[in-house]
Amino acid sequence: MLMEDLEKERVFVSFGGACPYRCRHCYTFCDNYQYDPILTVADLVNSLQSKKFSLVYISGHKENFVNPDDGLELCEEVFSRYSVDILLTTRNTFNEAQLERLNKLNERMKVANKDLYVCVSVPALKSYKKIESSSLIPSPDERIDFVKQIYERNIYTILTLRPLFPNSFIPISEPLEILQRCKAHVSAVISSGIVVDDTILRNLETFPKDITYNEGKLMKCLEQDINVRYVNVEREYSEIEKFCKNHNIYLNEHSIPVIQYLKKTKNK
Repeated sequence: MLMEDLEKERVFVSFGGACPYRCRHCYTFCDNYQYDPILTVADLVNSLQSKKFSLVYISGHKENFVNPDDGLELCEEVFSRYSVDILLTTRNTFNEAQLERLNKLNERMKVANKDLYVCVSVPALKSYKKIESSSLIPSPDERIDFVKQIYERNIYTILTLRPLFPNSFIPISEPLEILQRCKAHVSAVISSGIVVDDTILRNLETFPKDITYNEGKLMKCLEQDINVRYVNVEREYSEIEKFCKNHNIYLNEHSIPVIQYLKKTKNK
């Protein structure tokens, strides 16, 4: 049973250190960004001992599934110790043995009336090399197939079209095609715009100069007070919103409302 303020009921766990994916748009490139220390599975599980939470995000400042076996071990150990809901986010894919581990974890969690949510990030198709330069990252096609494989195992599957880019940089036709290909295999969709500072804009190289911004601070959940600009993608988001509405897919900019929606529909 979730308490009233789910945002205060979640904790983030991440292996820490610099992410080897080094996506050009990532907020970890922001000036003055501070990396978390590198931690082991045991370190992370033990670090939660004194905290109060009902939801653990295996997510944060780096890709925690560069080695999927390590990430899966972390999920398994967190659940074994604390028996809570888990949300994991990844740009990677799993092989058959790893998918079976994920499936077994999901089955264990269901017996305990807990939920596993898997967010798969696919922000672009043909243009993906503008933002994802590492050969470690599976192609968008591989990730779309991964979405289907997770959904077929009766696991909550959340497509993450995040960050959403201006149409003049990554055409809106690409996330719409991703949605078209995934529409029968998702529990919900998360999409929101890109955060930039001068360093990220230099990394992106061909990012358009005539884009409008809102000034702000880096996301509060990161607990870092860094000046950033939120790119205006209202028009692009409206296209995503229209598609999801037409296909009866729940869409939000944030994970908390998505989880609350899935909890509500589960109990109907």
